[in-house]
Amino acid sequence: MSATSKPVFKTLGYATLFVAGLLLVLFLRNLRSRLYYHGPDYGFLFWLFAWSAIAGIGLVCLRKWAVILLFFPGVATAVIILVSVFKTSIAAWAVLVNLSFTVFLLAIPMLLLHYWNDLHW
Repeated sequence: MSATSKPVFKTLGYATLFVAGLLLVLFLRNLRSRLYYHGPDYGFLFWLFAWSAIAGIGLVCLRKWAVILLFFPGVATAVIILVSVFKTSIAAWAVLVNLSFTVFLLAIPMLLLHYWNDLHW
């Protein structure tokens, strides 16, 4: 295990667990809203919570499957954004914003794959 890869994955794992906690709070608040006020159904927040909690625990434990869990949604979102940018004709600044976001989405998985050999299943 490289000395530089462990803090990267631990920090990203704790950040992912923090996001999981926020998603759980949002789900519970939405559940309350549905029960008391017949509010909208945002049940997908629970599944996002489960996904981020599992990925966060895996990253803290330095597991390869956690990197795979984070890799594919980032790549899929980047591909969807790129296809939509090329299919639409919008202002140049909007294209640059979308492309920069796409580069950001692809940079995180590539950084994680750089440390692939330091992880274990």
